[in-house]
Amino acid sequence: VAVFSQVIPQYSVVINDPDATTGYYFIHGLKQNTPAQNFNSMILDRFGQIVYIKKYTRAQNDFKLQPDGTISHAAPTGSNATARYHILDSMFNVIDSVKCPGGIFTDLHDVQLLPNGNYLVLAYELITMDLSSYNYFNGNGSPGSSAATVLSVIVQELDDNNNAVFTWKASEHFDFSDVTEEWLFSPTLVDWTHSNALERDTDGNILLSSRHFNEITKINRQTGAIMWRLGGKRNQFTFSNDPYSGFWGQHDIRRISTGNITIFDNGYNLNPIHPARAIEYQLNESNLTASLVWSYTYGNNIYSRFTGGAQRLANGNTVIDWGKLSGGNSTFSVVKPNGNIVMEVNSADSMTSYRTFNYPELPFTLQRPLLNCSVSAGKHFLEAPEGHSSYLWSTGESTRTIEITVADTFYVYVPYGAGGHISSERVVITNLLDPCSQVIGIVHNNTEIPENFRLYQNYPNPFNPVTKIRFDLPEQNNTVINVRLVIFDVTGREINVLYNGDYKTGSYEVDFNASELPSGVYYYRLTAGNYSDVKKMVLLK
Repeated sequence: VAVFSQVIPQYSVVINDPDATTGYYFIHGLKQNTPAQNFNSMILDRFGQIVYIKKYTRAQNDFKLQPDGTISHAAPTGSNATARYHILDSMFNVIDSVKCPGGIFTDLHDVQLLPNGNYLVLAYELITMDLSSYNYFNGNGSPGSSAATVLSVIVQELDDNNNAVFTWKASEHFDFSDVTEEWLFSPTLVDWTHSNALERDTDGNILLSSRHFNEITKINRQTGAIMWRLGGKRNQFTFSNDPYSGFWGQHDIRRISTGNITIFDNGYNLNPIHPARAIEYQLNESNLTASLVWSYTYGNNIYSRFTGGAQRLANGNTVIDWGKLSGGNSTFSVVKPNGNIVMEVNSADSMTSYRTFNYPELPFTLQRPLLNCSVSAGKHFLEAPEGHSSYLWSTGESTRTIEITVADTFYVYVPYGAGGHISSERVVITNLLDPCSQVIGIVHNNTEIPENFRLYQNYPNPFNPVTKIRFDLPEQNNTVINVRLVIFDVTGREINVLYNGDYKTGSYEVDFNASELPSGVYYYRLTAGNYSDVKKMVLLK
């Protein structure tokens, strides 16, 4: 178990409404206390369980899906000049990279694939400025250096050859005094804008989040002109229904389907504290008003020091990544519109997430190992498939087969793709007298099973509304076999019985029509004599 905990992050999941959990979560864990500087890109299922994980020695921030089905993440190299984004295929192989050209440094906060196939990316330049007249520094009003090095954001649109087709520079549109002084410390090396999120607006223009300005800026993508400024010193909007009249140190900006915007407001250690919260504003961009129509606060005296995000889901729920909280250990929460918590993931070891992204389905299939439950000499065993170079069980064991000796939840990780690991489904054992009979989703072997017993994965999967299910029955001394093929839902409730009777040796195929069922995960179980197998299928309408 000690080995397992060193490889797999330790965290807990609280689910209050399993029917409201959806899809997959992409998350990059930044740090843990033990071991130090432990970076993990992870895919979690709808119940918060790790399906895929890959460890890194540097933070690979912004781990997410792009609209074309590829995966992207930040790829720091230790040098500002060579930092880039990596684009991955479904097996997590690097197939492309996004890097700003011409001596401009690629910023690793956000990258967005545009409908035209180009990438919208944050970048920055280092410029020298005389800041001796600005008494903003060291937290005590000290003046800046007369030759300060200033990090200044750039927004670029890059084509598929990493050529810039659009460039916008903060140094050409902002004044240095636009910054909020509380964010400035060193008078010689100045992180001026600290821009951290981009969003292509519905009208094709650009929304830019600048943390050190406490500002969201809308930029005309054709001319580069600033269209409006929300928040911060240069705020042009009138806030209403917002007890804090704006946001501090935000780390996310998104336009949602209603036309409103969502922001993750990190907050700040003010007196009184400006707390961390996810917020939704209804904007009137003609009259320049911003009305707070929804918010969720972690705690009135808790702010988030850095990172985080807020994502509105299709069902109206909101995924809130809390970043680095000043108190509490929540990594992310899923919250209903009424504020009820659907699910919460809590770190046991100070894991901080960059952002959490939720997707209703994956555009590719993760080939999770199928476990086999068997009995030999009165003992029960769980077996992982052959052919993997290593095995890491939740028990800490590293053999392909383990004996079931205690009631517990069991699963195994095996190598997958380019340096990652993938997990099996979790198996919950409560009855040690006959543990294999409890297992859902794995083969049940009480006796020797002929090799040509087989239940196939349904096709297509996901499906809408018809899918085919096929199975093979072996020779059984010229006798018929009692067969039962049943569909059931995630609660174990029977939905339909497709086969129930005696059948001869052969291959069988049946169409399952789910036109009367809602979208969701379903299972089908084949029982044939002493053989039993269960598989999962997804109805996606």
